[in-house]
Amino acid sequence: MKVRYNPAVGTVMIVLGAVCVFLGLWLAMLGEFNPGIVVGLVPMVLGILYFVRPYFLVSPGSVALVAVFGPVRREFPYETLEFTGGKVFAVRGDGTRKRVPVARWMANSGDWQRWAAVSAGPSPAGR
Repeated sequence: MKVRYNPAVGTVMIVLGAVCVFLGLWLAMLGEFNPGIVVGLVPMVLGILYFVRPYFLVSPGSVALVAVFGPVRREFPYETLEFTGGKVFAVRGDGTRKRVPVARWMANSGDWQRWAAVSAGPSPAGR
């Protein structure tokens, strides 16, 4: 299952980057170079990548966090998943718990709810 980024986060990044680029270009037209042109491109690219790249991938035995840039992936193997207080913990077969570093506000709400419902099975308590 693929959990995408929250589209509001991507939209805000694109808008803030576009405003920064616009103001930098305006100052450049007035004859003064402003690094806002270059700085504004970074949040715009991040915003676009938030729409294109998945936030994380869930398979039956692990949760994989995908980097925004590049091929880096972090795997969190689990036997079961626990959702407590907006945090996700991967519980292994020996009972050890490891926090999965995902934030609910960064995830698409529909994808998060679908993932929580599938992971919980019949009891959706604790969400």
